[in-house]
Amino acid sequence: MSPARRRQRRRQAAGALLLVALAIGAVLAAVLSHGRAEPPGLRSPARTTTVVLPAPVRAPGPKPVAQSQGVQFGANVNRVFENAAFTPAQVNEQLASLQATGATVARTDALWEFSEPEPPSGGRHRYDWTFDDRVAGALAAHGLRWLPIIDYSASWDRLLPGQLHSPPRSASDYADYAAAFAARYGPGGTFWSAHPSLPALPIDALEVWNEPDNPTFWAPAPDPTRYAQLYQQTRDTVNATTPGIRVLIGGLFAPARFLPALVTVAPALVGHIDGISVHPYGADPNTIVARVVSDRQLLSRLGLGTVPLYVTEFGWTTSPPGARDYLLGQLRPGYLAATLAGLARAGCGLATVIAYTWVTERQDPGLSEQWYGIDSPSGATGPDAAAFAFGLRGARALSRSPGPCAAR
Repeated sequence: MSPARRRQRRRQAAGALLLVALAIGAVLAAVLSHGRAEPPGLRSPARTTTVVLPAPVRAPGPKPVAQSQGVQFGANVNRVFENAAFTPAQVNEQLASLQATGATVARTDALWEFSEPEPPSGGRHRYDWTFDDRVAGALAAHGLRWLPIIDYSASWDRLLPGQLHSPPRSASDYADYAAAFAARYGPGGTFWSAHPSLPALPIDALEVWNEPDNPTFWAPAPDPTRYAQLYQQTRDTVNATTPGIRVLIGGLFAPARFLPALVTVAPALVGHIDGISVHPYGADPNTIVARVVSDRQLLSRLGLGTVPLYVTEFGWTTSPPGARDYLLGQLRPGYLAATLAGLARAGCGLATVIAYTWVTERQDPGLSEQWYGIDSPSGATGPDAAAFAFGLRGARALSRSPGPCAAR
């Protein structure tokens, strides 16, 4: 980006901040003064059969999160890399804009189907790292650490052939990909040694699937037993090759239902989970913060009180009216900033807070997924991106203060 372009973006951002500052202040004040919300009642776990998991290979307990770093903040960038409409120049511009907000982490898919299009031959995996290398290189060049989601099943390993979001047929093949990915992009990974000109920002965590408790992403229905096997197999295999990587339960949509079922069918998981990712979508900032407080209380009841929480999706779409997560566009800037601040001060053992999502197409007003984007696809800094940057600055100042979780 040219110096003139950078100066133009700074002027745009300053103007946008002036437009949204009053709205942010009003919503932020409401969140910070809001009392603690009682968690909803815990639902009974589904009746399932207990499965005996193998003993973990390494790391008998959750790996500690470096407290000196505080909470890490960022945004999902899935549409940046998975939408062919974005040119390489636009990808760089979008990542530069995200970096300029002060974000330090970006979440997007590590697509197994892209990296291993053919099944193993003679017992040997053959990985094509073209897509993953492009993501890792672009993020590192902009000072953003990748939080990858290991998903979805390779076409040849789907339990339900032809189903895009089928669970994998073989937990070991999925785990092998995760371990190979960690060895390439983790600390001391081969990608970094092959690209010495890049800032070395190795991954320090990875997610096992995205929303395994949502039938949209785990067809035809969530299966705690099969997911427990997948998580433990992946954690063991990754620990055997790159023990410094935290392996996360991936992006839970409804943790109050899924987690009790998970530890019921697989009690050996207690004490062997490195982190849990949650997606506390809600109508407003207070609802989101209350859900995260409730999630932390749930973990304590399940014997998982020391496990770090990762908020890896929250956000709103601004079109069409009536869609799930719909919010009036003029409210979203204040809601973004207030949610970041509210989560930062919640004191819930959060490792990372990541908004959904940095940019979307904004072309078809009838497709809600195209209107979650915080930044403008044109590259012009708007009120959402300015509010996100404003919120990150405030959230860092609040992340060490006691909050609703610490008070209980």
